[in-house]
Amino acid sequence: MNVEIINVGTELLLGEIVNTNATYLQKMCKELGFNVFFQTVVGDNPQRFLDCLDIAFNRGCDCVITTGGLGPTEDDLTKELSAKYLGLEMIFDEDEAKKVNDKCCFVTQLDKVSDNNFKQAYFPKNCYVLDNPIGTANGCVMSKDKKMIVNLPGPPKEMTYVVDHQLKPYLEKYRQAKIYTYDLVTQGIGESAAATLIDDIVQSQKDISIALYASEEYVRVRLGVKAKHQSEADEFVKQTKKMIEEKLKGYLVENPNLFEEVMKKVNGFTILNECDFLLSDYFVNNGGPVFIHLTLKEHPLGEIVHVLLKYKEKEISFDIPLLVKASLSLSKLESKLIYQIDQLIR
Repeated sequence: MNVEIINVGTELLLGEIVNTNATYLQKMCKELGFNVFFQTVVGDNPQRFLDCLDIAFNRGCDCVITTGGLGPTEDDLTKELSAKYLGLEMIFDEDEAKKVNDKCCFVTQLDKVSDNNFKQAYFPKNCYVLDNPIGTANGCVMSKDKKMIVNLPGPPKEMTYVVDHQLKPYLEKYRQAKIYTYDLVTQGIGESAAATLIDDIVQSQKDISIALYASEEYVRVRLGVKAKHQSEADEFVKQTKKMIEEKLKGYLVENPNLFEEVMKKVNGFTILNECDFLLSDYFVNNGGPVFIHLTLKEHPLGEIVHVLLKYKEKEISFDIPLLVKASLSLSKLESKLIYQIDQLIR
């Protein structure tokens, strides 16, 4: 199943809140084996929301999952517009109206609630209602002409509850082969260099996706494959994973926390830092067996940190060039530093 996620709310576009709903739904779709090729954020504008639905279904989407816009106010129109798009009639549900009334009276401690709250009791004809016991706005699933639209409440605690207790069980009947992922973590090599080393493997793959993700500390190679079971996925990636490990040997780290591994072997450092920045608290200057000497020189594009390392009878020196100011890229500097220390003490 091809799924698109549309998160509704002008507050999302203004950066007033973080869109955690999208991430949660993407993880759910991954677990169920659904494809998510697009995710959209749209403001509280009826025409733009209808346009988003049209774009989604026209490019091959089977199901659109929306969040937000299910409340009692005039700009909460997601459910009504979704029904309009599919050509479904909105029906007032007496049972749902009673739930809305009881919940609103309880949380407000009033005997009577304003009429606009009962807007939340209208649902598309023949839809499947997704009960939301921790909020007043229930979600729903509506379908017509092989197009499915799922409406979920916007508040994250309500959305996650409805997903876990209502939507996921409902979607189980559509479950497909799940995407299994495998990560290989490298240090001491940049993203472009790693990509060059494994390019022939990447280009030859059809059923296994291979992607590189770089941070200042690591380059992560992720393999992804669709399979019905873990054992089946393991078998699919076995040979490809082995080939990549062979290409990147010398750079692979079993524990992404390399500092933790180093500190198991040495209990601190002797540090002579002549730079205008301080290393993080991980680098304990306690007279430990690894000697670190840092000096700094300027460059038109930034700064170059010269490093001298000594351990027992071994010694290495190297430069770490950093754009603008070294102090702006301390995590990158420390990552390269700890990698070289790990090589030195082996």
